[in-house]
Amino acid sequence: MEFHWELVYFDLDALQMVLKLRHGTRRCLARHIFDTAHLDDWKVGDLIAIDPERLSMEREIEKQMGMPMSEDDYTLYNQRTGGKAPIRKNEWEVEGTTGWLNELIAKGLVNCKAWA
Repeated sequence: MEFHWELVYFDLDALQMVLKLRHGTRRCLARHIFDTAHLDDWKVGDLIAIDPERLSMEREIEKQMGMPMSEDDYTLYNQRTGGKAPIRKNEWEVEGTTGWLNELIAKGLVNCKAWA
């Protein structure tokens, strides 16, 4: 398993997390947290892997066809804790994650660029 992501912002109260790609563009992905049960001991700086088998092109096809998008889940793995957490694949155009990510960047709470 490859830990390509770093947890750079984590707020369980606001149900928000931001993952930063550790190489290449070093861009960020904002995610709404929908299940906090497995995240109590996670913290900023942790290295994260995303289960690649659960990511599919199906949602992109649904979006392009104007269909309601499926609620696919995938798994995040934390290198430090050895824990894993399910997370819903968010759609930034629909759920406004880019808006609050840009606010975090403007406030200096996150040092990266939003995924475009």
